[in-house]
Parts: sequence; C-alpha cells; structure tokens
Amino acid sequence: MSQRTGIAHFPEGTPHGLEPVRTLVDELLEDQRRLTAVERFSQRHVDAAAPRLESHYRDLLPLSAPLPDEQYAFEVDLDACSGCKGCVTACHSMNGLDDNETWREVGFLVGHTAAKPAGPFRPSADALVIPLAQVVTTACHHCADPGCLNGCPVLAYDKDPLTGIVRHLDDQCMGCSYCILKCPYEVPKYSKERGIVRKCDLCQGRLAAGEAPACVQGCPNEAIRIRKVRTSDLLATHRPQVPATANTFLPGSPDPSVTVPSTLYRTVRSGTAVVPADDGVPRLDPPHVPLVLLLVLSQASAGLALALPFATGFASPTALRMLLVASGVLLSLGMAASVAHLGQPTKAWRAFLGWRRSWLSREILALNLFAGALAAAAAAAWIPALQGLRLPLALAAAAAGAVAVAASAMVYVDTRRPVWDAPRTFGQFVGTTCLLGATLTAVSLGWTATAGHPELLPAVRVAAVLAAVFRAALFVWNRERHRAALADRSSPVHANARALAELLPAVIPVRNGLFLVSTAAGLAALAGPASSAAAWASLSTLTTVTSELLGRLVFFVAGTSRRMPGGIPT
Repeated sequence: MSQRTGIAHFPEGTPHGLEPVRTLVDELLEDQRRLTAVERFSQRHVDAAAPRLESHYRDLLPLSAPLPDEQYAFEVDLDACSGCKGCVTACHSMNGLDDNETWREVGFLVGHTAAKPAGPFRPSADALVIPLAQVVTTACHHCADPGCLNGCPVLAYDKDPLTGIVRHLDDQCMGCSYCILKCPYEVPKYSKERGIVRKCDLCQGRLAAGEAPACVQGCPNEAIRIRKVRTSDLLATHRPQVPATANTFLPGSPDPSVTVPSTLYRTVRSGTAVVPADDGVPRLDPPHVPLVLLLVLSQASAGLALALPFATGFASPTALRMLLVASGVLLSLGMAASVAHLGQPTKAWRAFLGWRRSWLSREILALNLFAGALAAAAAAAWIPALQGLRLPLALAAAAAGAVAVAASAMVYVDTRRPVWDAPRTFGQFVGTTCLLGATLTAVSLGWTATAGHPELLPAVRVAAVLAAVFRAALFVWNRERHRAALADRSSPVHANARALAELLPAVIPVRNGLFLVSTAAGLAALAGPASSAAAWASLSTLTTVTSELLGRLVFFVAGTSRRMPGGIPT
C-alpha cells in the first residue's frame, strides 16, 4: 500500500487475485493517520482522570451538601472495623504528617456479651457469656460546641458555617497547646517541628471536590463513612433536659455534653460491662514546666501584693518598697517563663484576641493588669508627690493580684477535667497564694528588720504565724484529699491518685519531708533570737517554695482525665 495514497503493493510475481501484502510500516503509518502521539497521550490521561473506584467511594459520601442546621460527620461501623489501621496510614500519607504524629487513632472496647437464659440443653447461662472486643477508630469529632475553638486565645479555630467542619488555622497558632487541654478527646496534636498544633479537617478540600476523606478511602471494610447530621439532634441527644444515666456517645469516652461530638458510632452487638481496654491504667501527662513556674511565681507575687495594704499602714517605706520589688520581680519571672511554653512566641501579642470566650486570654489580660497595678503602687512608694495614693494603689494591686489568681484557676476549671474542678483548683491556687504570700512577707520583712528596722519584728512574727497556719492547713487538705481519692474506686479522680501513688511514688515522701523542714524552720524563726529569725525564715521559704513547685508539677503530670478508648496494655 502506498505511503501517501494507501494503495496496496503487489510484489513482483504475485498471482492475480491474491490479497496484497501489508507490512509493519503500513500498519504504523495507518495508526499515525488516525491519531497523533499527543492525541493518544491526551486520551490516556482522560481515561485515567477518574478513579477506578470513583462510584464506590461516592457511595460513602452524602448525595448533597448540608442544609441549615446540618453538618458533615464521621459514621463508624464498630462491627466492620478490624483494627488494620489503614485509615491511620492513609491519613498520615495524605496530610504529610510528621513522624509520630497522628490525626486518627485506633483503640479497643472490651467486655462480654449478655448471657442468654438457661434451657434444657443449656444448664448454665454462664457458659454462654462470650468475650467481646470491638475496635474503635477515632479522629476529630467536629463538635457542635467545640472546646478547642472556645478556648483558643488567638482565634486559630473556626467552624465552617456550611459544613460544620472545625478547622485549625495554622498561620494564626502560637503553639500554647491550650486547645489540647480544652478538648476532652485530646484531638489536636502538637508539632514540635512547626511549633503549632494541628488536627483533622475532614479532608475538607477533598470533600469540596466530591472525593472521600483519606481515612474513608483507606478503609478496606467500609467501616468509615461521611454522613450529614442535624445539630439540633446532637444537642438533644448529648445535652438532654434530663441528664442521661449512660454515656450517649461511646462507652468509656468523655462526657459528650461538654462539647457535643458529631461522630456516629454504630454496632449491632449487645454487651455488658464494656469498657476501654486501657481503663484503669494510670498514665502521666506532660509536665508543662513553664506553666508550673508561671503559676507558682505569679501566685507568690499575688500573695505579697495582699500584704501591701497592711505594710502601707504600719511598715516603713523601706519595707513597703521591698515587698513591691519582690512582688514585681516574681511576677516578671513567671510571665517570662511562660513564654518558653509557646511554640511560636512571636505571635504571643495576639493572645488577647479571644478574651470573649477564652479564659487563657482573660488570664493573660489579668496578669498584665496586675503588673500595671504593681507598677503604679511602686511609683507611689517612690515618688513623694504620690504619697497620698499609696494605700489606694496598694489596695488596687492586691485586688488585681486576686483577680489574676482567679483567672488562672478558671483556665483549668474550664477544661472540665474532674481533677481540675473548681473546689480543688481554687483551693489549691488560693492556698498557695496565701502560703507563699505570708512566707515571703515574713522573710522580706525579717531581713529588713535585721538591716536596721527592728520596729518590723512584730509584723515578721505575724506573717510567720500566718505562714505556719496556711502551711499546715494546705498540707492536711492535700493529704486527706489524696487518701480519699485513692480509697474510693468510684471517685472521678481515683485514676489521678493512682498515677501519683504508682508512677510518682517519691513525690509524697519528699513533700512530707519538705513540710517538716519548713515547719521546723518557721518555728525556729518564731522562737529563736531575733538575730537568727531571718535566716530561719529563709530556710522555711526555700523549702516551702520547693514544695509548691513540686505540687504544681503534680497538678499537671497527674492531671489526666478520661479520653477515647486506647490500645490494649502490654
């Protein structure tokens, strides 16, 4: 066949009437005429653009976008989940997570099936009790009332009004990690490499393009789907007018009334006494050392500020100035230490933005107000023209310190963790404020008296007596509270007491020893000669501050609360 006309070639000697011979060149030239190389490549690209299982994955998504009062939510079939962690791997790969960073986790529920009644062929119902184990895959629940959003001081979270997806805005985050404490499910994860927290966003970009999230596509058993749920139904279920006696979300999970999670867990298995596989296993949380320093030092500063009005009335100007300097230095050190807790400290200036709903923002504002009040009181103490304002400004500084301590307490009360409830947290913080305030006042005035102001000795003794009373009261209160929680298995803080007793066994003996030394040194300061009172008060102060630092470390480390079911302990 001719290369230009397509006419077949008849080689010389070919008998008349036979088919023409087609060579390979003829075939290639004919293909070239039908479709160019570029067109063939383009055709293959079009054929491969749609996933081969596109129709299959679309069955795992809603057919339409959410209507008003609706939002997207995960639906998990507990009976279909095998624990293969395909969803974990898919999420990790799709979102480019760091090593050891996971936005989806897998845990277990364990228990046994309900026993059937005995019959003629079943003499014992006990033989029919079958062990039950269910795998639970969990990620962000995109709550109707998200705690992470409500607690963020820099407004780094928002809830999409159309889809209900709770998103984290990475570029606004300062890395304070308060959202981790505010989320009962500990969903946000801190990234050390980036200095911020990150979390699941339901693969929002994929949903917008009609694609299923990575975890949905990665599950080989179709155990995860995306569904639409009504927000009003979630509120009615998890925040009923009559409090529910059982967990309406998932057995062994945190109280759903706190944030109203949207995830739907389905199962047809009926079991009794189903609990998380890691139920009752004590664990420790991060120590948050910068926050330990902030709380203890700011409360010590507030305690000194409470003594300012009294010092204004009967103390010398030198003593008043010493108390002001000590209070200001302690507050400055505490606030400086807190900056080390931030992953992005240059964004700390934005921390006041969430003051309408975040107690962390309010604490930061209160501490700065306290610092300003101390500065004003110090100005009155040094400037003779402002001498008439010393008492009013001292009272204002004391009030500002009390407000700052209350705001600090509310930061942790607002997390709704049982171990950080209002009576425990306020009792601990107020007790530390009074104890350290009296102790530091005694040692400050004691050294001032030794330096040539013997008229301050009565004030030193009063402060030392108050310190002894506060120390004994706080010690007994903490001791009895720990004993009661450890003895009562039904107590919501029993796990915290176990963590302290089993994982930190040296803490209680050390604090007992510090209490004895500080008490003995305080008594020596009271009963001994005036020349050595300041030295004994200093020893008492050192041991008291050390004990309070250790106690605040325990406040965080043993401050764990119920979370989503975890893995089986090994």
